[in-house]
Amino acid sequence: MNFTNLKEKASTLPQAPGSYVFKDEKGKIIYVGKAKNLRSRVGSYFNVKLDVSSKTAALVRQINDIEFIEVDSEFEALILEAELIKKYKPKYNIILKDDKSYIYIVIRDEKVLISGKLVCLPKVITARKTEIKDKDIFFGPYPSSSVTKNILGTIRKVFKYRDCSPSKFSRYEKLESPCLFGHINLCSKPCVLRSNEDIKEYKSSIKNIKKVLSGEAVKMMFKMKKEMKKYSKVMEYEKAALYRDLLSKFSYVQNTFRDAAEYIDNPYLVEDINKKSMEEVAGIVPVLNDIPKRIECFDISNISGKEAVGSMVVSTNGKIDKKEYKRFKIKFKEKSDDFGMMYEVLFRRLSREITNKKSNKSQSWGVPSLIVVDGGKPQVSAAHQVMQDLQLSVPVVGLAKRYETLVFKQGNDFDEKVIDKSNLGMKLLINLRNESHRFAQKYHHLLRQKSLRV
Repeated sequence: MNFTNLKEKASTLPQAPGSYVFKDEKGKIIYVGKAKNLRSRVGSYFNVKLDVSSKTAALVRQINDIEFIEVDSEFEALILEAELIKKYKPKYNIILKDDKSYIYIVIRDEKVLISGKLVCLPKVITARKTEIKDKDIFFGPYPSSSVTKNILGTIRKVFKYRDCSPSKFSRYEKLESPCLFGHINLCSKPCVLRSNEDIKEYKSSIKNIKKVLSGEAVKMMFKMKKEMKKYSKVMEYEKAALYRDLLSKFSYVQNTFRDAAEYIDNPYLVEDINKKSMEEVAGIVPVLNDIPKRIECFDISNISGKEAVGSMVVSTNGKIDKKEYKRFKIKFKEKSDDFGMMYEVLFRRLSREITNKKSNKSQSWGVPSLIVVDGGKPQVSAAHQVMQDLQLSVPVVGLAKRYETLVFKQGNDFDEKVIDKSNLGMKLLINLRNESHRFAQKYHHLLRQKSLRV
């Protein structure tokens, strides 16, 4: 494949996280990489002027084909890259990284002095094979120190840990002040926070790191949610909030974390899940007669009607499609009116489609297979009024936040349905609703900031 064809193929890659491989003319994998945005990252190899004497230029000259595996999150792309390098040992990964040997993430039990007593306090470090001790728990090997540091750096933002030597620990313990990592909140400071409860919490954090690296993240998240609900029920809101914040931070590390082996066994896993999500949406929304290839979700954000805005987020073929997002500034309402505001946004969006069709304009956004509104009966009623006024027939469902209830209208009657959140279709609808809320709030805050500057 020539340079022009490679550049063209790179431009067709999804704008999504994943790992990519470059192959030579014999079909051998010569380089593995990871990307937050596959199209942008892979395209960069063919869009910049490289120093002809550089190692990267030498790599590009050898590329004959590109393959990729799309994943759900940047963190999964990182783990998958490590597994693919470990499996195929590509020539240019070794040349470009210049690492002496593969590296491991090690959890090592170690005794340190706390208030004059020896206490076993695990630490997390990186080590090469020759440096691993008999009782160490280790994960890997990973292909390079940079990959390993990226993995640990991501995890450390959620689960803080120590990596210091016993002598360094002792020094800061005597100073009664933590080191730099403690000050910037990347270590839970066991050298300063010495109570039994603090030490127990630290050890719990280490257990969670083991679970993440072992691919047990989904089970761990389920347990956290269970604990959060338990404390909330008995009105121990501070403890419940700790678990809520932990879950929120954990989403930074992964979204539906999957083991790299799942992606290697099925490179089309994300595509298969997206397809299954659409099928399950069709199964749980009674007003649908077919698989919804384009789903649009709408939300309103305002404070007492001021700087009111609407958002439209889109799922195309089961995948969140950010390039299709649209935002609306509410024009006609001076006070808070959920029905009126939703009506305005939907009327403007759908009448635009009719106008463009009549005038044969090519600026169509595409007719939605399903409209989802954030809310219950008032919002669903507004959507149905728009359908009636514009003489359209697009299926509509509301998603009420309380109990994540589906609200829909059949004939003149409203009906409600609560679906298990493990259902892939329900997950897709909730993700869309959350995105519409985030997108609307972002625009609302932007307008409020502008109004305050005037």
